[in-house]
Amino acid sequence: MATLEWPRLCSHVAQFASTTLGRQEALQLQLLAETRAVNVLEAEYAADLDFGGISTSVAQEGIKRASRGGMLTAAQLAAVAGLLAGAVRLQRAILSAAGQEGRLTEESALWPVVSTVKGLPGHAEIVAGVNSALDEGAKVREGASEDVRRTRGRCRTLEGRLRSLLKGFQGEVSEQSGRLCCGRLCVAVAAAEKPPRGVLLGSAAGIIYLEPPAAVPLNNELAAARGEAYAAEEAVLWRLTGLVVDAEEDVRRALEIVLWLDLTAAKARYGRWINGELPTFAEFARTTKARTSRQKEAQALQRATASPKEADDEFLIRLRRLRHPLLHADYLIWKEAAARNQPQSSRAASAGPLRRLSNRKDVMARNSGMLVEDEPSEEEAASEEGHEGTPKPPVPIDICMKPDTRCVIITGPNTGGKTATLKAFGLAVLMAKAGLPVPAAAPVRLAPFSGVLADIGDEQSLAANLSTFSGHLRRIQALRREADGRSLVLLDEVGTGTDPAEGAALGIALLRALAAGGARGAAITDGRFENASVEFDEAALAPTYRLMWGIPGRSNALNIASRLGLNADIIADARDRMGTAQAEVDDAIAELEGLRKAAEGDEVAGIKLKKQATTIQVKLSQMR
Repeated sequence: MATLEWPRLCSHVAQFASTTLGRQEALQLQLLAETRAVNVLEAEYAADLDFGGISTSVAQEGIKRASRGGMLTAAQLAAVAGLLAGAVRLQRAILSAAGQEGRLTEESALWPVVSTVKGLPGHAEIVAGVNSALDEGAKVREGASEDVRRTRGRCRTLEGRLRSLLKGFQGEVSEQSGRLCCGRLCVAVAAAEKPPRGVLLGSAAGIIYLEPPAAVPLNNELAAARGEAYAAEEAVLWRLTGLVVDAEEDVRRALEIVLWLDLTAAKARYGRWINGELPTFAEFARTTKARTSRQKEAQALQRATASPKEADDEFLIRLRRLRHPLLHADYLIWKEAAARNQPQSSRAASAGPLRRLSNRKDVMARNSGMLVEDEPSEEEAASEEGHEGTPKPPVPIDICMKPDTRCVIITGPNTGGKTATLKAFGLAVLMAKAGLPVPAAAPVRLAPFSGVLADIGDEQSLAANLSTFSGHLRRIQALRREADGRSLVLLDEVGTGTDPAEGAALGIALLRALAAGGARGAAITDGRFENASVEFDEAALAPTYRLMWGIPGRSNALNIASRLGLNADIIADARDRMGTAQAEVDDAIAELEGLRKAAEGDEVAGIKLKKQATTIQVKLSQMR
């Protein structure tokens, strides 16, 4: 997961959590749960999942202390009461939103959340007891018990008598200059003056603190009275602790439910922020007998005549317009920062007429990511990219694999986006398993991979005496031991770091072995192997970062050298040394690329015509 930068993605999710422990859970996001129910609650029913006033970390400390038989502090009791009150508030918000849907069944989108919070006990006696005994600053109220009222009253009486006594001594002594030193009231006298008789309690910054002999008995009485007051406060805290101990299991369950809701809400809000789609999972195809040529022809005809939805359903993996989650998040963060730093006048001019937020819920929705702006058009993106230093939004890619595809080999020029494609694919699978929306066009369809195993990057180790080649080989051996028939294996530059011919042969053998073992994967450089490549714009001498399926990559070195003005004789000599076979292969690939672009253009034109036809049909039906 670290290879794919999964912890960094989890940190983005953690920004949408509302509680301390919720943020910690998001940073260690496990591969579980789904967020559809909370997404429906917040986005469709406008449920206000308010986590305000819930201090999860302090409440957790209090629960642990209670389980060990210790007395809870006032702050821990206040946190437990806030947790229970917050859990009831969340429960009411959820059940109120669920009531709008009528009678709920297990098939309802809200069922996972409603069934979790429905039987949550509120323990109003704990909340009421803590609120009546503690004030807003988590201090014991004077009215918490008769003993607290009596002992505090005695402390005030003794303090008043002491202050009156101390004012009769030498020095500037008043209520403000009287000091508590070691818990005893005393007088402060400048060191240069002749001090009165008394017990020296301390000195600082030219000031000495003295306790006159006449004040000693009263200070002793005050210390005893304070001890009684502290014992009375402890008795109140022990009484409240007993309530928590009696309901420990329910309080612990309330904490777990609040954390689950917070984490799930963070996933849903993160998904709306990246404009992601919740995935569906396709089943792995069962092993069947080999198909006859007639069966293959019938299946090909069925695919050719299938509707777009049916064609999408035949893919085991369907990720259309997938954006790299981390690059997309970086772009959104930059965009939000730029909007904040933009002057108000230019912001208003560029944004058009301002929409006044109607209420507090709208503001919360905006801050939490519930209100998501539409994706920028190509023209808007181009205008943004035109400014120097402006980050570019990641180029969307398509990853669509059929059930019989065991391995995809991605080739192309350096810095063309091959490694970024592998990471985007791996992160998309992990996000789906973690219940996170995936930044791709709907519908998102993925296989239920048991895990994602990746060897990406060059990690040479001088201490272990590992070269690039041996380092890759050692990690691939570890991946083979972990891989099963449902694993997704991602390999970067298979066979690199050694002789090209030997490396290529070893890479092919490794991929065949992984595919034969049942793993599915993508790699750079019976089940079916497929080709894909990253596109390179020879006119602009730059990669486009687009992924082209069914077309192998080709070398552009000589064409680039020619466009950069290298002597034509040198280019011709290089082509002669390469031989005609390689040139013919490159020409064939270039022709395939041209045909692919033409087909994509026809497809786009067909989609536009279909939209126009639909619009005309709607207008005709309205005229009738």
